[in-house]
Amino acid sequence: MSTETNSDNIEKIQANETNIAILAETLFLANLLLIPVIPFLVLFSLYRKYSKKPGSLAFNHIRQTFIASLWAGVFIVCVVAVFYFLSNVSTAVTWTIIITYLTCVHSLFVMLGIYGLAKAMASQTVVFPLIGLKPGKGSGI
Repeated sequence: MSTETNSDNIEKIQANETNIAILAETLFLANLLLIPVIPFLVLFSLYRKYSKKPGSLAFNHIRQTFIASLWAGVFIVCVVAVFYFLSNVSTAVTWTIIITYLTCVHSLFVMLGIYGLAKAMASQTVVFPLIGLKPGKGSGI
């Protein structure tokens, strides 16, 4: 009887980890697609809360989405701001380049979020290509 309770507890913990991983990926996508900043702040609070469990599925997804959110902020906001202030904004070419850049970079981050969400729903860990940290490689901040 105790093995049944043990396996039930393990299943509940795994289901909870999966739900939190799905929440992290959903917050990442909401930050990109719906309302910026608020989902990022919730993701930051989850990152701080789960940083004490570095080997968990939930922390893997939280860390990857938190790092990806930081990179998205750099690539989407900072790069465009630098380009905007260093170029002639009255020309159509400048705006074409900015809009094309934003479309490509934003779409890339949305696709990473969808990939991460699929991995979270399958209860698998994720490492985002190029911007993600492999488990055990630094703290992420």
